[in-house]
Amino acid sequence: MTSGTVQSLTPAAGADTSAAGQVRRARAVVVTRTVAYVFTVVMLAFGLLPIVTAVTEGRSWWVVTVGAGGFAVVATAFIRLVTHAMRHPWSNRRRDDALLVTGIVLLLPVLVDRNWQVIGFLALAAVAVTFRPRYGLLLAVGVLVLITVERIMLDTPGVVFLTVQDVLTGAALAGIIVLVAFIEELFAARAEVARLAVDAERVRFARDLHDTLGHNLSAIALKSELALRLLDRDSARARSELNDVYGIARDSLRDVRTVVKGYRRDSLQRELEGVQSVLVAAGVRCEVATPVEALPAPVEEVLAWAVREAATNLLRHSSASRCRISMHRSDDQVRLDVANDGAASPAPTDDIGGSGLTGLAERLAPLGGTLTAGHRAGGEFVLTVLVPC
Repeated sequence: MTSGTVQSLTPAAGADTSAAGQVRRARAVVVTRTVAYVFTVVMLAFGLLPIVTAVTEGRSWWVVTVGAGGFAVVATAFIRLVTHAMRHPWSNRRRDDALLVTGIVLLLPVLVDRNWQVIGFLALAAVAVTFRPRYGLLLAVGVLVLITVERIMLDTPGVVFLTVQDVLTGAALAGIIVLVAFIEELFAARAEVARLAVDAERVRFARDLHDTLGHNLSAIALKSELALRLLDRDSARARSELNDVYGIARDSLRDVRTVVKGYRRDSLQRELEGVQSVLVAAGVRCEVATPVEALPAPVEEVLAWAVREAATNLLRHSSASRCRISMHRSDDQVRLDVANDGAASPAPTDDIGGSGLTGLAERLAPLGGTLTAGHRAGGEFVLTVLVPC
């Protein structure tokens, strides 16, 4: 038994343009953004610790009020900054908010209570996601140095621990904020690449039609005009020109059919290439075997039809992320397997319901071919075609 080599493609950046793909992208963005907001709120909850400590220790109302007010300003500015940075990190547009957060974070321990040093990481994250990466990193290091010096001057215990905590927490907070922005940019880039791919295919098809029909239509127009002029003066010459117009028109019709057939990729090789391109564009990782050589034309045609029908069913009726198309040839038959991991529900292996598969079975019957489709161990859905050759 022989088989073709397998070529593997991963979905390209412009993958899924279907409605389902757009919904998945929207959900991914919403989920990551929600996670970022939840993480931000949890981190801001550290600011409640100095307030709770001041109340339980019976500190003066001034300490509680000023501390709570200052933290409210910090939290408001930081959330506003985070909301902008999730879409446009390092844009410098929220530098006023970043400087406000940094200033209050530095002043609260000095003017109110040194317990407010627990929110030092907010200043690091604020400058890290607001300013350009090079300057943001330098500013973050500078802010960290100021906070550390302040802790030493206030004789705060555990300076090293607090410094490490600020670095790790600030980096994690800034990282998840920037990650949301990267995810949105990635999905936008994928959608744009897919749109450009569709536009390029339209241009290609239009170019093929133009190249095929442009000359012939020009010739038809010129010869028709000449025939009209000769109609009264030289009917024989006019008849000859009209015969030429008729011949060119028939040639043009044949050429259009050739272009359309090439566009639809009716040959097995072209069908495999087209199916692979479509599946990859739909976000499905696709492995495609090279077609078996020297197949009879009827066998190649029915296999191309089977590949097309399997890909159509996969796109319409499954949520597959992987697809494998393999071909093997023994002495007297060719076997085609199309497997995917996203069929909706189990089905008997001998059930080939559905008009598409029924039509495919009818095409196989004159050649003595058979078709089976169903789930296999491991959850894969496999369509198998056997054709004598």
